[in-house]
Amino acid sequence: MKVLIADDEIIIREGISKVIPWSELGYTLLKPVSSAEEVIKQLEIECPDILISDIRMKGMTGLELVSYIAENNYQIESILLTGYDDFEYTQEAIRQNVCDYLLKTSSPDEIISAVERAKKRLEKVKEYDLLKVSEVERTVNNFLREAIQDESRKFDYEILIGANPVFEKPPYQLMLIDASDNPGHIQAREELWNSYINGKWFGYHNHLLIIVKREKYLKDDYLLQIASRRIKEIYQKPIIMGSIVSSLDDLPNLYKQVTSFIPYQWILSDRSRVMEKDIVDRKGISYKDYMTTHKNELMECIKQGNEENLKRWISAFVEWLFHHPDATPKSIQFYVQHLYIESIRFINQFGQKKSQENYESMPPIQTWFEHPKEELFSLFVVILRNFKRSYQKNTNYVEESILYMEKCLGEPITLKEVADKIPVHPNYLSEVIRRKMGKSYVELLTDLRIKKAVDYLTYTSVSVKEIAHLVGYTDSKYFTKIFKRYYDMTPSQYRDKHSHIN
Repeated sequence: MKVLIADDEIIIREGISKVIPWSELGYTLLKPVSSAEEVIKQLEIECPDILISDIRMKGMTGLELVSYIAENNYQIESILLTGYDDFEYTQEAIRQNVCDYLLKTSSPDEIISAVERAKKRLEKVKEYDLLKVSEVERTVNNFLREAIQDESRKFDYEILIGANPVFEKPPYQLMLIDASDNPGHIQAREELWNSYINGKWFGYHNHLLIIVKREKYLKDDYLLQIASRRIKEIYQKPIIMGSIVSSLDDLPNLYKQVTSFIPYQWILSDRSRVMEKDIVDRKGISYKDYMTTHKNELMECIKQGNEENLKRWISAFVEWLFHHPDATPKSIQFYVQHLYIESIRFINQFGQKKSQENYESMPPIQTWFEHPKEELFSLFVVILRNFKRSYQKNTNYVEESILYMEKCLGEPITLKEVADKIPVHPNYLSEVIRRKMGKSYVELLTDLRIKKAVDYLTYTSVSVKEIAHLVGYTDSKYFTKIFKRYYDMTPSQYRDKHSHIN
């Protein structure tokens, strides 16, 4: 249950907030406020179950606040805080049927006892309210749930029209909020909604559905906009709107339509309403335009092995995906799925030949769209960690490669040949060499050949032409050219300067 503290004395409200372990006792403490006016604003955003309020505050008093709550039919139990000289106010509180009142000097145990009494009383009230929901209301809701799921039957909507005469004439519109709520709150939201535009609310499959009676020529659109904004403030989700129809028989098709629009609430998250006109012209994200760029960037993040860099890349990538003007849920799913498969293929390509890793399947849209950055990071970071672990485990591949290359310098040694001897995939060996040695396989091989050539020039009298063959060069002129890059002199000049042979 949610508790709200209201007192214009900061010491009192902060003291009650801090001295009692609310969460340990099973309560959610809302942000304390300093006036009755702030309480009233809070009622429309997140309504508390229990209110602890000063009996006397600047502006509207605690008693006037309790009266306002009662007049507007909020299910809130009120506990008023009083001083020693507030006897007259306390008497009035009793007359207004306030749940409890406490001295401001009450101990934490006394406050907790009062809150527990309020909780028990509220539970009984809610239980009673649920029982007293009219049979007509239950019948209408059950009828509507049955009607929207069965397009093969013709339903007599007299049950709905009898309970809600406004639905006698079209046009109509079906709307959906991707949220669930208890019957008491649904009724309160319906009353708020109907203060702007007529609608019948009911819950179905963890969604809230609203059948709305629209005015002719849709002159009520500005009222619908206001109502939608108010509801989004409460649920933090936009209202998904179906097409406007002239017959209630179209409700099953409208239900299919609005449920198909659900994933767009995260693509159009800044809207209070999601409508067909926002969706119909979207072509989907082109696979060709940026895929190569994104794939290269992602592979680089994985190779770097830095999780913070990966997290930043995914954050920017998701922003690009969901704000793309042509984005559709299916195209986003396809785009990410391709990157995911390519990433797994990448680590299998660079890792050992027989990878034993099992990766999760790409989750469906409804699983990851609500928190895309977190969900995608949890997928891709597994790939990064596996690659990093594989690289760290197998850095001795470089030493093994060098030993083999040194033995075979006089022969044409390919990367594949070296990799097969270890064994490891050639691409992975190339990556390990580059990361550990700071150079490519070819550069490393050239270094080894020139180093070996220096040994021959320094300690033997073998001809330059023969040395070229001994270190793997069939063309002695090309060998001389490569040697000059390293030492700015020809092999013969190097020998004249450094030879240890007398």
